[in-house]
Amino acid sequence: MSRWPEQAEEFTVSAGYGSILAAARADLTRDGRFGSEWLILCENRLLLFSGDDFTRPALDISTDSVESAQVETLVGGGSMVLVVDGRTIEGARFTNSCRRSFARIAGYLCELAAYRQAVARNDASARRPVLPPEPEEQQRCVQCGFPLPEGTKICPLCINKGRVLLRLIGYLRPYWRSMIVVWILMLAGLGAGLVSPYLTRPLMDKVLVPPPELALPLEERFHLLGWLVLALLASQVASHAINIWRARLLVSVGTRLSHDLRVQVYSRLQFLALRFFDKHPIGAMIARVTQDTQSLETVLVDGMQYVVVNVLTLVGIGAVLMVMNWRLTVLALVPVPVVLMLSNLFWRHVMVLWHRYWHYRARVTATVSDALSGKRVVKVFSREKEEVERFRTRSGEMLAADTAAEQTWTTLFPILWFITSTGSLLVWYLGGRHVLGGTLTPGTLMTFQAYLGMFYHPLQFLSRVADYLARSLTSAERVFEILDSDMEITDAPDAISLPDTKGRVEFRDVTFSYDGYKPALKRVSFVAEPGEMLGLVGRSGAGKSTTVNLVCRLFDVQEGAVLIDGVDIRKVRQRDLRSRIGVVLQETFLFNGTIAENISYARPEAEPLEIMAAAKAANAHDFIVGKTDGYDTKVGERGQLLSGGERQRIAIARAILHNPRILILDEATASVDTDTEKQIQDAIVRMVKGRTTFAIAHRLSTLRNATRLVVLRDGEIIEQGTHQELLERKGEFNRLVEAQKAMSSVVAVGG
Repeated sequence: MSRWPEQAEEFTVSAGYGSILAAARADLTRDGRFGSEWLILCENRLLLFSGDDFTRPALDISTDSVESAQVETLVGGGSMVLVVDGRTIEGARFTNSCRRSFARIAGYLCELAAYRQAVARNDASARRPVLPPEPEEQQRCVQCGFPLPEGTKICPLCINKGRVLLRLIGYLRPYWRSMIVVWILMLAGLGAGLVSPYLTRPLMDKVLVPPPELALPLEERFHLLGWLVLALLASQVASHAINIWRARLLVSVGTRLSHDLRVQVYSRLQFLALRFFDKHPIGAMIARVTQDTQSLETVLVDGMQYVVVNVLTLVGIGAVLMVMNWRLTVLALVPVPVVLMLSNLFWRHVMVLWHRYWHYRARVTATVSDALSGKRVVKVFSREKEEVERFRTRSGEMLAADTAAEQTWTTLFPILWFITSTGSLLVWYLGGRHVLGGTLTPGTLMTFQAYLGMFYHPLQFLSRVADYLARSLTSAERVFEILDSDMEITDAPDAISLPDTKGRVEFRDVTFSYDGYKPALKRVSFVAEPGEMLGLVGRSGAGKSTTVNLVCRLFDVQEGAVLIDGVDIRKVRQRDLRSRIGVVLQETFLFNGTIAENISYARPEAEPLEIMAAAKAANAHDFIVGKTDGYDTKVGERGQLLSGGERQRIAIARAILHNPRILILDEATASVDTDTEKQIQDAIVRMVKGRTTFAIAHRLSTLRNATRLVVLRDGEIIEQGTHQELLERKGEFNRLVEAQKAMSSVVAVGG
């Protein structure tokens, strides 16, 4: 089905504009009233149609004349603004529900304009931009259109089971010697298991109910009975011993493999870019590291033990049955095609049910992680009952999905087993007639039925393979989705180190966007000299935190470059780069360990005296030694056993011990009392000496000692200078200072 009206495409084709590349429907007219308009993007034209009239466009613009395009924020919606040949034109107006579609087209038009400029400069590296997929398409399978669960691109209907299995088997390569032994034990166990039913035949025909003409003397029959029972015992002991050995060996391989995968997935998560975690809930990632990797152990342990063993058993027993009586064998297999056909029909349905269950289980994990991490906020606002209700809702969704999957299979499985067992009834009837007719001995019939029971048991298991694979291979694919995720921020093949960093940081015409549409920084250029303290000033969303994120290379710029000592940081090894950068954030994160362990996090090998010296420099030593366990005091999860000022000073001590050449202070004195702020400020004064420092502070008075201030607004630098120079200039910085003074006066009066 087309994503735009057919009349629109008929017009573009008849007008010679070609096929439509993208379309966005606006639910407001350009005068702000509710209505319908369509923005249509063709190869070289941008068209706007009003209402349902696709015979004459209200706007007809060549894409080559579009110099820029952006989505402006309005109250409850937005407006797409185009700059065409130096003129500003409003392309469309819409509510927030349509924003993403228009932002996608606007971003593409900007990239197209940048591409034309690069071509004009004869830039050989210029590449024509590719229109990103529509937001709706990103939530559906590209092959079948099935809606994808949140946070994954795996389609439960199109999962390639063979490819996933082959990839899983590839992980067994380091354990190939153990697997060879497992295969030998499988064959040996199968052979030992086939002996017992075969001994039933002489037990019946020669000992218990022999034909009168072939009956042995009673004493010999007692003697033979003892030997046959001993043989049965030996075969069963051998079969069980071999199976135990095989199972223990497979468990050893499976658990080690699960461990390897768990570590591999966790390692991959550690090196993925922050953008990945913006799109994937932490709780869901925890489920993949713990539960999904455990499911892979089930695939390999149970899969090898049951799937392969049962297939071999089917082949072996099938051959024995055919040799014993091929007619009865064919009769016993009459229901098998029906069972296999029904199992195949049920596959897709069961697969969807189990994938839904995994999705809801991940949501439950995410809910628990979210609520427990914010337990203080929950208690402060007395939201315990609401959180319980939220969890009950999430758990109820998982319950419904789990119940639907289990009930579906518990209904289907008995039906399949009943159909399978009808073959045994046919054998009893036809075989019994042969026994009564004297053409078949009772022992042969009993042996045949014993083998048939052994034959149906693996067939019973294999009829559940769809259910088994649906659970396990979905988990495997979810794990592989993480392992195959683009790391985005990677070291270049020829990445270098920075052995003697001076700390000169340069932003050279940097443009960056988080979503690819709206720039967070626009052509930003400045230089921070070694030892200089640079204050970043601006309203929330101006681009201050984005600037320091780019210095740390938590994200890569789309245009321009960030350089340290004249070297593009994309050419520097990430570990080497970040070893020269220290960060103190407003929201200090401490790990659940001791104070000493948190201070020495960046340098675990640091001596106790070095840790203590860093704590003294951060004005943290006095409060630390005042605690019962001193430096061995546990800080609790996220440092919750300490006050905000104490956590902040430990973070400063951690940065001091790290001894960076470049220091980033992001609201380091926010949310603390006056006395604590003074102690933190004293520590910062000692820490910034000789280091290139980037400081972000909402309290602008704390930046008086900065060498230079850079004032940002909407991602652009609008002012630079010292604190005094900017005040005298009466520009944006002065306006922010006056606004802050006015706010302080209001607070003072209100207090």
